[in-house]
This record gives sequence, C-alpha cells and structure tokens, in this order.
Amino acid sequence: MLRSARARLFVLVAQALVLAAAALPAAAALAGPAAAQPAPSPPAVVDGPSGAIVSLNGLSVARDGTGGVIYVKAVAGVPRVFVSALVGGQLQAPVQIDAGLGAASSQPVIAAGNGGVLLVAFINGGTLYVVQRASATARYGAPAPVAAGAANPSLEMSNLGKAYLAFAVADGSGHDVRAAYWANGSWALEAAPLNVLAAADDAGTGAGAPQVATAGDGVAIVAWGEGGHVYSRRVWGTAPSVVDEQADVPSLSGCGEVSAGNPAVAAGGDSSYADVAFQEVVSCGAAHQARVLINRLHGSQYDGAAAADGLSTPGAEGAGDPKVAMAEYGQGFATAQTQTSNKLLAMELGDNGTSGGVLQINSLPGTSPPYPVPAISGLFGALVAWQQDPGSTGSAEIRVRYQSRAPALGPEQVVSAPGQGPTDATRGLFADGDVSGDAAIAWVQGTGASTQIVVERLYQPPGDAAPPKALAYVRTAEPVLRWSASGARWGPITYTVTVDGVPVGQASGAALLLTTPLRDGPHTWWVTASNPAGLTSVSRTARVFVDTVAPRLAAAPAGARRAGAILTLRLSYYDVAPGSGVANLTVRWGDRALTRLNPGAHRATHTYRRAGSYRITIVIADKAGNQTTIVRRVKIVKPGSPRKAKPRAGGKRP
Repeated sequence: MLRSARARLFVLVAQALVLAAAALPAAAALAGPAAAQPAPSPPAVVDGPSGAIVSLNGLSVARDGTGGVIYVKAVAGVPRVFVSALVGGQLQAPVQIDAGLGAASSQPVIAAGNGGVLLVAFINGGTLYVVQRASATARYGAPAPVAAGAANPSLEMSNLGKAYLAFAVADGSGHDVRAAYWANGSWALEAAPLNVLAAADDAGTGAGAPQVATAGDGVAIVAWGEGGHVYSRRVWGTAPSVVDEQADVPSLSGCGEVSAGNPAVAAGGDSSYADVAFQEVVSCGAAHQARVLINRLHGSQYDGAAAADGLSTPGAEGAGDPKVAMAEYGQGFATAQTQTSNKLLAMELGDNGTSGGVLQINSLPGTSPPYPVPAISGLFGALVAWQQDPGSTGSAEIRVRYQSRAPALGPEQVVSAPGQGPTDATRGLFADGDVSGDAAIAWVQGTGASTQIVVERLYQPPGDAAPPKALAYVRTAEPVLRWSASGARWGPITYTVTVDGVPVGQASGAALLLTTPLRDGPHTWWVTASNPAGLTSVSRTARVFVDTVAPRLAAAPAGARRAGAILTLRLSYYDVAPGSGVANLTVRWGDRALTRLNPGAHRATHTYRRAGSYRITIVIADKAGNQTTIVRRVKIVKPGSPRKAKPRAGGKRP
C-alpha cells in the first residue's frame, strides 16, 4: 500500500524501469561469455605514506567502470574528507571535498553512477552534507546541508541513476531514521521518519545504524535497528511505504531472541526482492549465542530467516559482521565471520536473492577477525575480500576469491604487497566491480607515518581490437594502420601491431604509423591488446596491400575532328606489378562532358557539338589511390570545312 496517487504512479514508472534494466543485462549476457577469473595489476597507492590518514570509508564502482574511493585524512590536525576518482581503471589525484567547513568531518560515504557521476555524504559539526560531481570531467560541487543532528549515513545509487541516502537524526528525545532521494542532479528529503516505534527507541543508532539498497527499478529498501529489532521499509522517491516489516525472528531452534542489530541490505534489478542480513543474539537457558541470519523480503513479507553463518543453535561459537551483496538478477553472497575461530563463511544467493549453501571462504587459520567484504563484479559474478592475519608468523594481508558465475568460486589470491607493511582492515576494507567483471579492492596498509590507502584492481582480459575486415589498399610504404579499440572499461590498453609475423610497433590509441617501410604487395597484420595486469587478446587477421607506383597510361584521339562527328579516344594502360589493379578511368572532354570507363575498356567516344579547341584530360587511378593524368588537345572544325592535307615529303602543300 502506498500513500498517494503520486506514489502509485512512481511504482508504475519503476516497474517499467525494471523491465528496461532487465533487458539490458540480458542482451549483454547473450553477447558474450560470463566474466573469467581476473588478474591483479600492481597495487596503486591513493594516498600516503602519511601518519595523517585516519580511515578508509568507502569504495564505489559504477557498472560502466567509473567510481571513486573516499577516506578521512587530517589537515592541520582536523579530519577532512578526500575522494580519489576512478576513471578508466586509474585512480585520480585525491580532492578534498569538505573545504570551507570549519568543523571536523566524519562518516563519509560514496556512491558512483555511470558516466563518472559521484555522490558523497558526510557529517561535519553534527550536520549531514552532500556533495556531487556530474561527470568524470566535472568539478565537485560545494557541500550542501541536508539535516542537522544527523549520524550514520548510508548511500547507494542504482544502475539507472537514482540514489537514496538513509541516516539517523536526533528528534529531541531519541533518533529517527530518515531518507533522501537523488535524481537528475537534485536531492529531496522524504516527508516523514521511516521508523514507527517510540522516539525513545533511538532508531538508527549504535548497532541499529541504517543501511540502504537501491534497486535497479529506482526503489529503495532501508533497513535499520530499533528497540532491539531489525526493521525495513521501501521508499519510492520521497514516499515511503505505509507499513514497515520486521526481519528478525522471535526464536531460533527453540532459543529465544535477546536482540537483533547490525543490519545489511541488498537488492538487484527488481525491488520486489531484497535480502536483509543481520546479527541476532539468542538465549538458550543461561547461554547466549550470536548468529548471522538472512531474511528475504518478497513483496511486503519476509520469507523466513535462514542461517548465513553455517552454525547451529545451541552452539559454542557465535558469528557476527553480517554483510550482503547482490547482482542485477539476485545472485551474490551473504557473509559472516565466526567469533572464536575467525572463519569466513558465505552463503551463496541464487536468483532473486534466494538462500543457498554456505561455504567457508578462507582456508588458513587467522588470529584476528577476517572482516569479510562481499561485492558484485559482472552480470552474475561476485567476490569476497578479507584480511588474513597469521599472527606472529607473518603480517596481515588482503586476500580475495572471485566467482565468475556460481558455483565456480576461484582460488584465493593475495592482493596486498608485503613490502608495504601489515594491512589494517579495522580502518577500512572495501570492494566493488563493474558490469564487465573488473573489480577493485581498497584497504589501509602500514602503520604510523607509513600508513597508505591502497587499491588493487582485478582486470578482465581487454577484449579484441577490431581491424577492418576488407582488404585495405594504401599508396605509401609507411601507412597508418587503424582498428576499432578494445571494449575494455579499464586500462590503459597497449596495442602491439604485428605485420607479416613481425611486431612493428606499439600504440596507446587505435592507430599506428609504421616507421619501417613495407614492400609493394599484399601483407597480413593483427593487433594484440594488453592491460596493466598483463592479460592480452589478439584480433583477427587483417590484410593491407601496399602500392606506391601509379599506373601507366597512353591515349590517342582518332577519327573525324568535325562538330557533330564521332571522335574516338584510344587508350593503353597497365598497373605496374605488383600493383593493386586499376580502379577507375575518367575522361573529361573539355566541354563539360565526362565519361567514366570500367577497368578493361580501351576506347571512349565523344561528339562535340561546336567547333573549337578542346583539352581532353584522362585520369587513371589504381585501388590504392595512385593516379596518372595525361592531357590531349584536339581542334574541332565546323561541318563542311575543308580538311587540311598533310604536307608531302620533300615538297610544299598544294
């Protein structure tokens, strides 16, 4: 049920967008195979080493591969917010986005949209501010206030450019959960709080910090903790649903609920389905146990909680740190970490977020929590990043496992470099990916003055360059070879050109001027595209024919040279071997008349209507564009004029 006719109209529009969003990925899926296991490039340092780095707070990658990293760094002792944009797989120079605000900043969040759109929210002096960038080439706008007395912002943008911001705000006796909606460059605050219990319940604070998921159809699902329970509510623009839904359950395996919190929420293209993961503490007699559960919101009802942590109740070990990530069609992971053994467990999500089996992701024992981060990469792909801490036997490091498509979960990869010091996931660990299957993992590494913000990029193969299919003719021994660029979203891409089996040069763009002359005649060539991870793709073979010599041509007019009579032009020509062949012949008769001859023709006729002197221009061109031009002059007399006799040998004309 919705509040108004306007809200119902929004739903109809949203449903249409669901169909559009679903159609685009489906077409892309038919266009090629699923993403493969990606390869890492050398880690990029976004900032540092610097003891002023406070925390890494977010990473967001849009489906087109643009995005950004957000973090807090002290400037003159005051915490400030910085953003490093991601464009073409490369991290740009960080930009401070809270300049001009006097107080310290905290809790920044970021969301990326296609085309380089970036939305940022943060707290400064107790006020929630937003900043936006309209494109990859635009500047960041000035901070704009949204709400005073705010905390705990959560921000997400859909594939089609709609975004929602959820946050807690003081209401005088406690806190409420509020939401704001972004579309077409503007923010709008929803009319009323989302929570429906007493204000003193302090909704959205502590373990109840709100989380928002924005579905592909432009509808948001906000989950939060309130009064020891976890609730959710849909939002259409600025219109929330009339009722809220409770995700947690009153008991688990006969053990009664004590409290629930730490919600995480994810949605795919269709907002009818959303998964809410949370931590629930249950009591079995005198023993308490923490569990990570997941409940799928289907329409306006929850299907029933499932265990995302692979544990049983009652049990000696508990779990926490619930997180969930869902792709366009609902596939993904819900993750948890055990509280004693530090195992990283993940539930595979099926179509529309259905619960699947639970896997242990990390293979090695750890001495501290893994701080797991699930993320989406590709149409159906997902990954899980975590910190592996061996304790006294080595330094903490960041690992990742990538799943191109269930159930093909790839091997563990270490993506951090030991030489940069131990990683510190307590200060931030994030991951995200684009629609092609490229992925980024960001973390904090080092200690004290050696602290750095580091990003590893996992690249998919670059995709083939596309040279012309047809045989190309050129009239220079050092031609420019051109091709359509690789479809890779992340680069830079390096193109190596091979001619007749021999590499002849490299280019960063889609063309190469050869500097080694080619002999006249046919040649084969192809292009190898490579990315910073060392992955390559080889194009189809193309053909080029070099012809640097113009055709030979002779011409002689014959016949009566009187107005009204037929004049014949006899032609003799050939292309010098190994020539490309004659492409066309043209004769301009000098009286504005033009004759085009097919290759192989050796005669052209013309009738002049008036007497006079005429300049006949004959042009022959080969397939490479080489031309030869000759000129013949004729004098046309009037009809009936006496024909001049040729002078006799050794005598005078009669």
